[in-house]
Amino acid sequence: MISLLASLLISAEAAMVPDINALTGFDTAACEGEGDARQLPRQKAIAQLLARYPIIVDVADFSGPQAPLAQRVANACPEAACPDNGNSYARLNAAVAAVLDARENSQLRLSWTGEGPEPVSRPERIAAFFDLSRPTYTLTCLTAAPLPPAPSIVAAAPQEDAPAETGLRAAISHWRIASTVSETEKDDYTKRDPARLTYTDNAADAAPVISAKGTIAAPAIVTWGDQAVATKGFGDIRPFTSYERISNINVANEVNNLDLGLRGHFRFARNDGKEAYIGGLTAAYETDDRLESALTRFEASLTLPVKTWLDASLPGLSSAGNNAQCVICQTTSMTLVTDYVDVSDPGAKAALINLPQYARAGFDAQWDVRLNRGPDKPSFGFNLQYNRREDLSSQGATADRLISRAAYYPTPQSHYVFGLEYDKGKDLTSLTGIDRWMFTWGYRQ
Repeated sequence: MISLLASLLISAEAAMVPDINALTGFDTAACEGEGDARQLPRQKAIAQLLARYPIIVDVADFSGPQAPLAQRVANACPEAACPDNGNSYARLNAAVAAVLDARENSQLRLSWTGEGPEPVSRPERIAAFFDLSRPTYTLTCLTAAPLPPAPSIVAAAPQEDAPAETGLRAAISHWRIASTVSETEKDDYTKRDPARLTYTDNAADAAPVISAKGTIAAPAIVTWGDQAVATKGFGDIRPFTSYERISNINVANEVNNLDLGLRGHFRFARNDGKEAYIGGLTAAYETDDRLESALTRFEASLTLPVKTWLDASLPGLSSAGNNAQCVICQTTSMTLVTDYVDVSDPGAKAALINLPQYARAGFDAQWDVRLNRGPDKPSFGFNLQYNRREDLSSQGATADRLISRAAYYPTPQSHYVFGLEYDKGKDLTSLTGIDRWMFTWGYRQ
C-alpha cells in the first residue's frame, strides 16, 4: 500500500492525474448498507485516518483561546502542500487533502453531497470533511461486501422449509396486543407490557375476583415517513380497542371500561439518529355497560429519549442494542401527557356524577429490569409503572396509579408472561379507587 505521504511527493506532472492511491488506505470492510447504497460513514473514515496519523498535542496548544480541533487541522497548511517535516496537524491535513483530490479509485468514490456548492479553498474543504454536524462529503463503496469464509460442509438430512403461516394465525399476526394502546406502539413485542388476565385479592374487601386488562391495535390505516431509517421522521394511525375489567364486591367501585378509538403515533428523529422523540394523539369513546356511563377522551403525549440519555450511566440498558449480551437488562421510559375528558353520561359511577368535563396534565414513568439467562432459558423480571394526572380545571379529577409486577418469562421471546402484581391508586379515566394484589397471566403480540 502506497502511503498518503508518498502521494504528496509525486511530480507536478503526475499530480495532474487523479491520485487513486490516496483512497486505498481506507478499510472498505467498514462500509454499511446494501447494493448501490453502500457507504463508508465519514465518522469511520476519520477514525481510520486518525489511527494512521495520530495527533500529537503540544503544551503550547493550551495557551490562549482554543480553536476547534477540525479548524486547527484545516489551517495547519496554506493553500500549497504541507512540508514533509510538518507537525501532526500538518500530516493529517496532507492526508485529507490527498483524499479530497483523489476522488475515486476501484473501491471508493468521494462526492460532495452537502447543501450549496462545494467549498473552493483547501482549508474550507478539509474543515467540511471533518464537520460531522451536517452532510458534506460522502464516501460511496463501489465494490460488493466481502463474502464470509465458506463454512465446512457437513452431510446432513435436508430440512424442510417451515410452513408459511395460514388461517387464523396469519390473519392476526399483524395485530398488536399489549396492556395499553401506547405499549402497542413498540415494534418489538418482547418490550411490550402484556395484556393480562388476573386472579385478584382485593385488599379493600378481601374478595377474590377475576379481572382483565388489554388493548388490541389493528394494522395501520395511514402511514408516512420511513420507519427503517433512524434519521427520518415516521408516523402512523391505528384503530384500537381497549378493555379493563376490575370486579368488586361493591358494584359502584367496579371498573368496566371499554374504549374504541384511533391512535396517532409520530417519531421525531435527530439527523444523526441517536435520539428520537415519540409523539402520540388519542381520540377514544369509553363506555361502561354495567354502570351505564359514557365519556369521550382526547390525549396528547410526548415520550422523551430517556433510554438514549442514560445509555452511558445505566448498565445493561436495552437501547444500547446489547440485550443479547447483557445479563441484567434494563429499560426506562418517561412520557409527558395532557388529556381532556368530556363525560356525556356519568351513569352509576359516583366519581363522575358531578364531573361533566375535566382537563389534566401529567406523566407516565416506567422502569423494567430483566435477568437474561440466555435465548432459550426462562428469565425473570421486575416492572414498576407510575402514572400521574394533575387536574387543571379544579374539578377534583386528579389521579395517580402505581403498578409493580414480578414476572416469569418461559423464554425471552415467549408470548406468555406469568406474574405477581400489586396495583394501587385510581383508574385514570373513571377515577375509581384501586387497591389489589393479583396473580397474572399475560399475553403480548
